[in-house]
Amino acid sequence: MRTAVATALIGVALLASGCAGDSQAQVDDSASPSLGVADALVLRTKTTGGFGGLGGPGTMPEFSLYGDGRAITGGAHPAEYHLSPQALRRLVSDASKAGLATPRTVDDPRFADATYKVITFVTGGRPRTTKIINEGGRAGDPATAFLPRLVPANWPRGDQTTDPRPYRAARVAVLAGPSPDTGDTASTAPKWPFKPLATGSRVGALSCTVLTGRDVAKVQRLAVRPDWRDRGQTFRVTVRPLLPDERDCAALNR
Repeated sequence: MRTAVATALIGVALLASGCAGDSQAQVDDSASPSLGVADALVLRTKTTGGFGGLGGPGTMPEFSLYGDGRAITGGAHPAEYHLSPQALRRLVSDASKAGLATPRTVDDPRFADATYKVITFVTGGRPRTTKIINEGGRAGDPATAFLPRLVPANWPRGDQTTDPRPYRAARVAVLAGPSPDTGDTASTAPKWPFKPLATGSRVGALSCTVLTGRDVAKVQRLAVRPDWRDRGQTFRVTVRPLLPDERDCAALNR
């Protein structure tokens, strides 16, 4: 009887030890399974909140890092950077050391209706989210101190395998809503030459369609003009480059 009980206790101990090991590997594994996978997201930052409602559906993140070392910045002129494998592993390891593998909010009670920086860190196969209120939070917090590391302009040239270059998306999302202009705009707006604007998927309050191939370059040239006429309606159109991990319009609602 004692032998059977001892055997059972050993089995329970081994099982608990194995579970703890798995959990630790998921949280602290700096060699993420995503590393080396071209379109696998590793780190992302996005600013949301505030009175202006920043970061709503369809907004392009400020920074996205992928498993092959590519980093893409948002803004009016998205750019692409390439980290060396060694620099990529170091950055991912430091993200874990900064506590980004544990979802949390770094708050600052002095601010109401503040903006906050959202950092997504994919480790152990799951995205973990850290929110830093007002892009500052508590002084000395490791996550706050880590934020400048996610600005490619701060990266040493020796950590990059190529010079930065404009980001060329293979797919773009066309986001369309009713034009706020009336009168002459409605009568002079050119006819939309691609997929119907009103029948796409919903991204927030907007209709979304995806263009690929030769249509990508063509629509980006035309998009300097925001107002277009399609099937008797006038739309305000925005072209949003899709990132490597964004396959369709549904990704823009996340």
